[in-house]
Amino acid sequence: MHARPCLPPALLVLGAMVSAAGVVGAQEKEARVRHQLEVETGGGKVRVRLLVENRGDTTIYIPREVAAGDEITGRRFDLRDAKGDPVGYTGMMVKRGALTAADYQPVESNTMHMNTIDITPSYAFKKGRQGYEIRYDGPWLADVARLDAVQHSPAAPVKFSFSP
Repeated sequence: MHARPCLPPALLVLGAMVSAAGVVGAQEKEARVRHQLEVETGGGKVRVRLLVENRGDTTIYIPREVAAGDEITGRRFDLRDAKGDPVGYTGMMVKRGALTAADYQPVESNTMHMNTIDITPSYAFKKGRQGYEIRYDGPWLADVARLDAVQHSPAAPVKFSFSP
């Protein structure tokens, strides 16, 4: 008989983060903002989970579309096939002006934010089981009053296979 620890989910997540933090390189440990991608495939869908960790002492701001939306309105992720060729963006395209402060979501200091987006209808996934790699350049702002000072903390690329 095995006893299972009765820890709240938040502590389990924190424990996993601490374990993962011990594995990352020294350069990444010093990063103020960290983006991480996870990909779930199943049920004929590709869902991208974006995790943003603010390790700094002040609030940062990330694009609201990927922070809180459930669909994208442009090529927000760099998706490539197994040969390294870009996968066509087939999703909704919204023509709009420059981003404003209202287009950013705050992430408080020393917290994490997570959102999951179904990208299946947004990219031209090929028939049959195919390999893919997804990247995200991780744009963020230190101050919404300085919209021209976008910084980037790219997420590590994630490889996955999918069969529509």
